[in-house]
Amino acid sequence: MRRLFGLLLGPQAGFLLGLLFGLQAGLQPLAARADPTFTLGVPPIHGARVLAERHEPMRAYLEKHLKQPVRVESAADFARFQARTLRGDFDLTITPSHFARLAQKDAGFQALAQFTPDHDALLVYSSDHPLAGLGDLRGKQLAVIDRLAVTVMATLSYLEEQGLEADRDYRVTEHRTHASVAYSLVTGLSVAAVTTSQGLLQIPESSRRKLVAQKHIADIPAFVFLARPEAPRVQVEQLKKLLLEFPAEAEGIDFLRNTGYSGIVAANETRMKRVDAYLKATRKALAP
Repeated sequence: MRRLFGLLLGPQAGFLLGLLFGLQAGLQPLAARADPTFTLGVPPIHGARVLAERHEPMRAYLEKHLKQPVRVESAADFARFQARTLRGDFDLTITPSHFARLAQKDAGFQALAQFTPDHDALLVYSSDHPLAGLGDLRGKQLAVIDRLAVTVMATLSYLEEQGLEADRDYRVTEHRTHASVAYSLVTGLSVAAVTTSQGLLQIPESSRRKLVAQKHIADIPAFVFLARPEAPRVQVEQLKKLLLEFPAEAEGIDFLRNTGYSGIVAANETRMKRVDAYLKATRKALAP
């Protein structure tokens, strides 16, 4: 029935239904959720409609080569997305590198590949409301997509090193998308924001042309593709091969053009351990 709805209503509506069914499935034991559909988990960095549009080329590519229905699912926020990942809700997960490293080290998830280039944590302001220096943040508002985003964590850590502590010296407001972060800037609600080069592509041109980079904070490994711990070796190798070939395919060229990445490379220990410095803070933030 889910597949029929997706076919009748199109990929975007199919995603919305898939997300709904996925959230309902989270209330059921894994054994009760036998489903021939392959599930691709994607991080909640956009609204449902944009997530569907952005990932449709990858969804279609995987469906074609795996020869089974593929559904895209996400979660309401980063914490719940990580919970769903660790619970094994997704057959293949695209996830922030610090979440991937935790899943790998703590639960045995298998890192297959990751996007390039890195995510660059950028502290930006609006040209209509200039930020002369970091001190201008005092008593004001910093806009971010989610405190659990590793680029946000890196920026908050940097600001603390400069003597500015979140929730003491300035307020942090979380937004659902990079576009709403930018809107908070250009309307003057926030004096600064955290984004990335990839995030800038998701911001309307009318807002983007007003943004000025105050500081390039850090370069952090981009999103990682994870397979479940119990995924058979043959399936893991097939998925890895498909992911590495994806950038050269028509669907991959379209996907990369719209998301700001240049390619996909095999994951390895050297790349993965680059985010180890953020794991202690991530565990603390995820703790109940």
